[in-house]
Amino acid sequence: MDTDGRRLRYQHRRPELLDAVVDYVLAHGVSGLAMRPLAAAVGVSHGTLLHHFGSKENLVTEVIDVLRQRLSEAAGSTSEPARLADLTDWWRRSTTEERLPVYRLLFEVFAHAVREPAQYERFLRQVVHDSLALMENLLIADGCAPERAPLVASIVVAQARGLQLDLLATGDRERVDAAFALFVDLIDRI
Repeated sequence: MDTDGRRLRYQHRRPELLDAVVDYVLAHGVSGLAMRPLAAAVGVSHGTLLHHFGSKENLVTEVIDVLRQRLSEAAGSTSEPARLADLTDWWRRSTTEERLPVYRLLFEVFAHAVREPAQYERFLRQVVHDSLALMENLLIADGCAPERAPLVASIVVAQARGLQLDLLATGDRERVDAAFALFVDLIDRI
């Protein structure tokens, strides 16, 4: 019988536990993240975290899943832009001041994933494959030749990430927003 009352308390409240973990990770980042201090901060045992998430890498990936969902919901009623022309509006909705901490964390996890790809395989699949697939579909729907769409999608995703990182590093909203709008105009001409 499990004598850990905290584990029993969270047995049917995993979504609440995950929300608490998300808040903690947003506030503290993942560099130096240790399961025991995290568990103490959210009011559960180390074993409870392991029971629910398996490993630190799985936990971080689930945190990112939640944050990506929040970004999608915040960016509009549909989770992603429906046309290439919608990208500029999507950019403005998804990079607001209150969403920048999410991007900061995403880039931090991205750096860890690049260093340890086997441990962050699911995260990398999501941020690379899923983003590219979404953009390819968007481009094809807008008339891009299917054989050219993967290359153009790679350019669009890379540019968006680069400008997100630029915005985080400089805080120069006006310049970065204008650069993104110009980029979308250039891609539309291609």
